Amino acid sequence: MTELMSINAVAARLALSVHQLRRWELMFGLEIKRGRGQQRQYRAEDLSVLERIKELVDQGWPTSQIRPQLEAEGLVSPKLIGLPTPPGNPEVLMEALIGFRSFTERRFIEISRQIDELRQLLISVTLKQELQGELTSPWQPMPQEFVPEVKSYPAEEINLGPAVNLNVAAEDPSPTESDLLGLGEVTDQNYLTILGRALDLVGWTDEQADAYSNKSYNVAHWDELGRSQAERLIEHLITVMGTDSGLADSVV
Repeated sequence: MTELMSINAVAARLALSVHQLRRWELMFGLEIKRGRGQQRQYRAEDLSVLERIKELVDQGWPTSQIRPQLEAEGLVSPKLIGLPTPPGNPEVLMEALIGFRSFTERRFIEISRQIDELRQLLISVTLKQELQGELTSPWQPMPQEFVPEVKSYPAEEINLGPAVNLNVAAEDPSPTESDLLGLGEVTDQNYLTILGRALDLVGWTDEQADAYSNKSYNVAHWDELGRSQAERLIEHLITVMGTDSGLADSVV
């Protein structure tokens, strides 16, 4: 029965690391059998291939030429040209990732240790310079605690929006002449109605109002006047009522 060896035994026999054996397996496409628990089991022919790889590496052979040399010597089966490369073994890839992770962790620990050594060296040099009076320590207390100056500003009244007169209710606006006559407030909607009331109070007919509108504003009918024209006509009618003069003479 063929004797099978573990990866640790092969590594010890060839004076190599386990990581190096796994790396060669990936680089040169070696087919190592797996046993129970997916543990590598090296046969005698596998050991011969690894010994030959070590010889070629020690002789300085380029990595790209080692696999063809092994095929030429019949130690490994030649790869068929034109066939697609089979996908990588997930277990092999996982082991490669684990090996890379271990390498990065060791490298990180090494770099961290170097940083700590540099920090300790810097502290030692700084203390030595302080003792010799060449450098003032940055860790000495300040002569006076820094307190930012607080500036005070006078209170200012903030006005939001237009000013509001709070005494509106106390004001007593004087009524307009139209309000005194009971005509009401003139707006854009009712100015013609107010004008009609004023005409009725004065006693003008539509013909008289049209004649005055045509003469004063060049508008044929009084009910076609604009608001400003109607307001002026209302003021004129109020004046006529106040003077109590003849209405017929006022339209001549």
